[in-house]
Amino acid sequence: MAKNTGKNFEEELKTSAAEQGVFFYRIKDVNPMFLKANARVGKNDFDSFIYKKPNLFPAELKSTGNRSISFDEKIIKQHQINALKEANEYDGLIAGFIFNFREYDNFTCFVHITDFLEIQHLSQYKISEHRFKSKLNKSSIGLDICKEVGIEIHNVKKKVKYRYYINKLLDELIEKYQT
Repeated sequence: MAKNTGKNFEEELKTSAAEQGVFFYRIKDVNPMFLKANARVGKNDFDSFIYKKPNLFPAELKSTGNRSISFDEKIIKQHQINALKEANEYDGLIAGFIFNFREYDNFTCFVHITDFLEIQHLSQYKISEHRFKSKLNKSSIGLDICKEVGIEIHNVKKKVKYRYYINKLLDELIEKYQT
């Protein structure tokens, strides 16, 4: 059975991190098909933990073939947003989303949870006065705004799979967000 593109993206990130000596832990999802009837399983707060001394990076990964990623609960769950927001309150944790726009030169970036929350708020309440140059969509976070506020994860395509420069990203995040 072929893996979906989102799972391939997650695997490529994990492989890239390992090649660069960066700890990357993917939190496994529980397949409901393997559970007994009426069994309850907690929802994962986010997809992964990335660690580079002295910081831990809780991250939710999203990959799309579109120009934007919907705020819809089916795509970005409210409990994921809440968990990233809470994690970010701890010293040494830098939390956010890693967005991958595979059909647009595989542009991939880290968007800090505080930037995401501001964009979501402005978008959903249709607030036209804001600090961003890019246009905001009422129901999604677009490629242009991600390019504006996100920190790009540079990548190259090796034959079939991508290699992501995770170390460079983490250095930039530590420099920007470490207090």
